[in-house]
Amino acid sequence: MKAENKTHSTSSVQACQNCKEDFIIEPNDFGFYEKMGVLPPRLCPDCRSQLRLTFRNERFLYKRDCDNCKKSTISMFSRNKTYPVWCHDCWWKDLDGKKYGIDYDPTRPFLEQFKEIWEKVPKPALVHMRSVNSNYLNHVADAKNCYMIMESSNNENCINCYWIQLSKDLTDCSFTNKVELSYEVDDCYDCHSLRWSKSCYNCLDSLFLIDCRGCTSCLGCINLREQKYCIFNQQYTKEEYEEKLKSYKLDTHSGVEKFKKEFADFIKDKPRKFAEVANVVNSTGNYMTNVKNSKHCFHSYDAEDNAYCVHAWRGANACMDCNTAGRTAEFIYNSLNVGQQASQVICSYYAWNSQFLEYCLNCPDSNNSFGCAGLVKGQYCILNKQYTKEEYKKLRAEIIEKLKGEGTYGEFFPKELSPFGYNESSAMDEFPLTKEEALAQGFKWEDTPRGTYGKETVDWKNFPDSILDLPNEFDVNKEVFVCTECKKNYRVIVDELAFYRRMKIPIPRTCPECRHQKRYKNRGPNKLWHRQCMCDKQNHGHDKSHDKCTNEFETSYLPDRPEIIYCESCYNKEAY
Repeated sequence: MKAENKTHSTSSVQACQNCKEDFIIEPNDFGFYEKMGVLPPRLCPDCRSQLRLTFRNERFLYKRDCDNCKKSTISMFSRNKTYPVWCHDCWWKDLDGKKYGIDYDPTRPFLEQFKEIWEKVPKPALVHMRSVNSNYLNHVADAKNCYMIMESSNNENCINCYWIQLSKDLTDCSFTNKVELSYEVDDCYDCHSLRWSKSCYNCLDSLFLIDCRGCTSCLGCINLREQKYCIFNQQYTKEEYEEKLKSYKLDTHSGVEKFKKEFADFIKDKPRKFAEVANVVNSTGNYMTNVKNSKHCFHSYDAEDNAYCVHAWRGANACMDCNTAGRTAEFIYNSLNVGQQASQVICSYYAWNSQFLEYCLNCPDSNNSFGCAGLVKGQYCILNKQYTKEEYKKLRAEIIEKLKGEGTYGEFFPKELSPFGYNESSAMDEFPLTKEEALAQGFKWEDTPRGTYGKETVDWKNFPDSILDLPNEFDVNKEVFVCTECKKNYRVIVDELAFYRRMKIPIPRTCPECRHQKRYKNRGPNKLWHRQCMCDKQNHGHDKSHDKCTNEFETSYLPDRPEIIYCESCYNKEAY
């Protein structure tokens, strides 16, 4: 990272105070900590990430009344939460966070005082801004005509999607950038009209692709480059391709399920690149595009000089231990949901367009504030109380000196301050725990039931197999579906049905949450293992004294996984 300091010339091995496992602090890491003025961490990267993520709920939504206007709203906070929750409009228009300000008491622990404010200040029911004609959004900006999308920005006409950017007309997609008119795609860039595809760039009008580049009208292919009219990596004429594509009957549920099995069998013996990366220099991690000098980063693009980050994107620079930092965010440490030209942010959440924030929660558009919550456009505030610039600087230095004396400056908020149960937080996706395990580790658990069961009006046994056989007069507003996996009821909105008809896709028989979880798990964990290339092809120029390639790398593929994993050199020789 650029924030390097030469006073630390060697790595340091530390024992995590939480999981007790050893972790390494590199010389460049020490330089960054010194640049930010924080103490070196006492928790390993995984435990730091897990703790941060317990403060973010992305997808678990509930009905409850706004505690300000009393109208019914949708919220990421269940009804049994004891702190006040305000709907989006009230929170942005009526909240005066300074009303909750208190004087700092040097005789009491700082976070104990912060807790007093945190429990009283209204929480935003959902986090989103600048969106038009869109519903059920959380951690979203600049959406138009969207429904149930999370962790996304600058999208239009999208439904049931997660972490999509600059995309249009998508349903059930995740981790896309500049993708249009597509369904069930993951980690795709600059694509149009894709279905059931993963890790593709510049592809068009294709189905069931994995790691393809510049392909058009292809079906069931993997590792293809600049190809057209291919099925299972075999070349066909246009007429042959169209006839064979029609024979698979992918407008039917049975046809899709059958093809999924055929495709899974086809790719079993096909090599995979050690990581899904493109135009990446001097970096480790997975799912990266246009990334430089970054360490242990996942789903990152157009970013450089970051470490231990997930979702560092669009100009993120010099960020460490962050979950979602983008739009030219720089010098962000141990924080989550930071963006829009944010800089110099430490141990904070929801700090969009903010600078010089420390230990702040829900403080967008704020500057030079410390230990604040629910503060919009605040400046020179500590514990939500207003100070002059000179008073602020003096008191801030006093508090930091005390936190450093306690050895905690730079550590995130303690788990007991999280407003969510572990099972409704983002930590559950990356660090799954049972209720017993979570409670034993000091986390909370949410038992409020979500969804309905047994209310379905549709019997899948009697439902049309093909979307083409669905009657024109079918009124989807009157129907309730049942997930074939979790048995939860779900609905299909009118725009969603129109999308399925347009794309000739059968209505999915699993609920949106099960579909999301399947895509998410298929990506693999945000962790790395040291492995050796599995290539044994003699025509790949290996050292003749070895039977296999000797190249080694860091990969998200666990050693016991069945996939055949190649280094980049061997993979490029195999790509068609």
